[in-house]
Amino acid sequence: MAFQKKSPGDIRAGQMVSVTVLAEGPIAHGNSGPLTADVRIPVERLRRGPTGLRFSVQIRKWRGTTVSPVALTQVGDPWKLLSMPPPAELRPLLDDTRFLAQHVYGVAASTLDLFESTLGRRMPWSPEGRLVLKARDTGDAMETGYSRDNNLIRFGSIERMGYKVPTALFRDIVAHEVTHAILDGYRPAWADSLATIEQLALHETLADLVAILSVFSSREVVYRQLEAAADGFEAREQVDDSVMLRSLFDFARDLYARGALREPFVGSAPANWEELPEPHQRGTVVVGAILRSVQKLWAERNTRFGDAQGLQQKAESGSIVGSRILRMVIRGLCYMPPVDVTWRDLLRGIIAADLDMLPEDPHGYRDAIQDGFSAIGIRRVSLNNIRGVDHYTGLRYPIRLAAMGSDPQEVQRFVWENPRLLDAARLERHTPLTKTRVRTSERISPDGFVVSEIGASFIQTVRLGRREAYQRLGLRTRREYVDIRGGGLLRFDAGGRLIYAALKPVMDRERQAAMFVSDEQHDADSSASSVVKQSFHRTGD
Repeated sequence: MAFQKKSPGDIRAGQMVSVTVLAEGPIAHGNSGPLTADVRIPVERLRRGPTGLRFSVQIRKWRGTTVSPVALTQVGDPWKLLSMPPPAELRPLLDDTRFLAQHVYGVAASTLDLFESTLGRRMPWSPEGRLVLKARDTGDAMETGYSRDNNLIRFGSIERMGYKVPTALFRDIVAHEVTHAILDGYRPAWADSLATIEQLALHETLADLVAILSVFSSREVVYRQLEAAADGFEAREQVDDSVMLRSLFDFARDLYARGALREPFVGSAPANWEELPEPHQRGTVVVGAILRSVQKLWAERNTRFGDAQGLQQKAESGSIVGSRILRMVIRGLCYMPPVDVTWRDLLRGIIAADLDMLPEDPHGYRDAIQDGFSAIGIRRVSLNNIRGVDHYTGLRYPIRLAAMGSDPQEVQRFVWENPRLLDAARLERHTPLTKTRVRTSERISPDGFVVSEIGASFIQTVRLGRREAYQRLGLRTRREYVDIRGGGLLRFDAGGRLIYAALKPVMDRERQAAMFVSDEQHDADSSASSVVKQSFHRTGD
């Protein structure tokens, strides 16, 4: 399928094209071959690889280490993307390097566009440059993962039906790993050397949700799951809540089945799930809670439309609900602090962001999310002062309001010149801020207007000697020194006025005592999580 353009000069910013990818993976088949989906991605100039501005796809030959560059565009026109359907049979599909490149590039680009279109801003990599996608690398599925040190993702292979199948052909795995790279560029401190197991678990939760719900957003996928869950019922037979619940969670289990150590969604959450030592195990509990919210809202939507719906309409309802919940979760990222994030920070971010986007919630999406978190022991977020700025009256604003959206120094000046904020963030007065970021974003409000906002984040890391750590914060350690940190997120409206704050106080005895781990636990956590921090989510982790 070719997308015709008169000339490169006709390309416009924001122009989108459709690319055919596998809806789930190479094993899932429809009536005439692999089950496919069309994803919409931004147009860009592509070189062989394919290589664009943000991604570079590399494919190794099966019997060697030579990289085979693939062209996805028409000869002589790097702007004209040619989207081809996959081969109908499995063996030719596994040998088709061109479709493999098209699939990986399409899923990666659509995942990045999902974040950027939802948040209204560009998402950087860390480090800057291209994200390298080794679509058919040496090694098995256990070697699949994102490496934060060199900004690449390796995709190994997995044995299925007697074939060696590249994990890159599974749409959810590509989306999962690309999400790790996006989050790492957006909030590096969520998974750096000082991050706790809880922050790593949140990383995995977000990557899993994007993987599951981005695939579930395809109506064809939902239709197939409904049909399988109800054992081939006719289109107008009753689809009750149990069928939808089974279809959604069976679908998620099928995706998780490629990993060896997680068995998600079994019964109720264990009482001590927040203390589990493995990030993926903690994350599955929160993923399950959000999927139950999807199922609840899906059932209520079907009830509103009545029993006359056919199977296709019910499947479409499921995909719509899944997409809405996914964007709610992603939008919440802009309302979460840059360091030491918790599950309540995630919940508060989701609710606060959705309140700004849709003040009215007639179908109870926010309540469903709150109920899902409550069911696993995360208490509800109160709407009283959810913005966190009600007590910051009489703030002193700098004269250069326009610089707020681009100059980190202007944000630091704003914090410094407002003692209320300094006291609330409990900053160490003699230590400079470690990192300050400023980003503008634009979103479309329900009434159709473009709303411009400024998001600023800051982190302060303080190194304390053994004696000082005890005297100032009550922390006991045999280590020569300890690093403590905190920070905050500030959101400003287009006029530079503070409208939202999420702070993690630095020199706060109670918070740092809760964050601090014993020397023995510190050593255990460092060795247990070092592999995860260097290479996120190997498929078998």
